[in-house]
Amino acid sequence: MLTRWLSMKRWNNFPRIEDVSHLDNVWFVLHVALFLAHIEEDNWNKIDKEFLIKRIIFNSFPSLVLSDINSWTKDYILKNDKDIFINLETKALNYLLNKDWYSFLKDDIEKTFLDNSKQNELDIIYASKKFVWYKECEINSKVFSDMYDIPLRSITSELELLRNNLKSLDILLSNDNYLKYLSHIRRLSHSIRWNQQKRIFPISVMSHLVVITFISYVIWMIENNNWSKLDILDLMFRWLYHDIPETMTWDIITPTKKAVSWFEDVLEKVEMDMMNDYFFHYVWEDYKNEVYKYMLKPFDDKNWEIVKYADILSALFEAKIEVNYWSTNFKEIYRNIKRRVNSFNIPSVDYILKYWLDSFDDINFDINLKDY
Repeated sequence: MLTRWLSMKRWNNFPRIEDVSHLDNVWFVLHVALFLAHIEEDNWNKIDKEFLIKRIIFNSFPSLVLSDINSWTKDYILKNDKDIFINLETKALNYLLNKDWYSFLKDDIEKTFLDNSKQNELDIIYASKKFVWYKECEINSKVFSDMYDIPLRSITSELELLRNNLKSLDILLSNDNYLKYLSHIRRLSHSIRWNQQKRIFPISVMSHLVVITFISYVIWMIENNNWSKLDILDLMFRWLYHDIPETMTWDIITPTKKAVSWFEDVLEKVEMDMMNDYFFHYVWEDYKNEVYKYMLKPFDDKNWEIVKYADILSALFEAKIEVNYWSTNFKEIYRNIKRRVNSFNIPSVDYILKYWLDSFDDINFDINLKDY
C-alpha cells in the first residue's frame, strides 16, 4: 500500500498552493511530537518516546484502507459518534493485521494501537497533529484566505485551549525561534528524491524517512526475535533524523558524492557548518546536543547498518513501484539496488525480500471491511 501513502494528498477538496502527502504529514507530526517531548522532559516530565513514535506510525495505517476521510471531516464524525469511527478504524486495522505477518509484529502493532494508558504521550500526539494541521492550513490560507478562514480559526482556537494543559505546546507557540526551526524542518517535504529521474510516484525526503522508520522497525523486531539486542530508541532517532541536513544541502545523489575522492568528507563538513550557522541557531543547547549525532553522524555507531539496510530497502521499493508502472529509466536502478540488497546476509532482510518484494506486483483495489 506504499503507493496509497504517496498518492494520498492532504486538503484534497481545497484549493492549495502545496501538495502534502499523507506520509509527509506523518513524519512532520513525528518530529513535532519529539520536539514537544524534549521540552516536556526539560520540565521534568518523562515521556515514552518509543511509544510516541510507534503510536503515530501505527495510527496512520487505517487511513491506507479508509482513504480520504480528511482530518476536518473526521473531527465532525467524532463529534457525532466517536464509537462508530473507532469501530471503523478497528476494522481497517484488523484488515491489515489479518495479513500474513509474523505474529510478534502484529501483536506489537495491535498492543501499541490500542494502548490508551499513556495520557501524556497521547496529549503530545494530539497536539502535534493539530499543530501540523495548523501549519498546512496557515500556508494555504495566505493565497486562499476565504477557503481556509473557518478551519484556520477553528484550529487556532483549539491550539489555544490545548496549550493551557500542555506546557511544551505553550512554550513552542510562544517561541518564534522554535517555530522557525520547525518551519525549516518542514522543507524536507519539498525535497524530492531521485531528482534527476522522471517519476510516476514522486517521494519527498520527508516521506522516505517514514518508510525507512517502518522498515527499520520490522528489521529490529525480527533481529531481536533472533537473539540480537539492539537499542530501538537509538535506532528510531537515527531513522527519523539522519536526512535532516538535506533541508540545507538538498538531496545530493550518491554517485555525485562518490565522483571525486574526499568529496563526501567535504560534504559532511559543509553539512555541519550549515546546520550550525542556519539551523541549530534556533534551538536550545541541550536539544542540539541530544539530536546532533543523529542528524550529522547517524552511521558512527554499531547500529548504523540497520539504518543503512532500511535506507537501501526503501530505495528498492521506490524503484520497484516505478518499474511496475512502466517507468523504463528505473529498470537498471532497480536491478542494481536489488543486487546490493541480495548481498545482505541477515534474517530480517531475507524475510523482507522473500515476503514483501513480490507483494508490490499485487493489485487489490477492492477492499471489503465487512468481514473484519
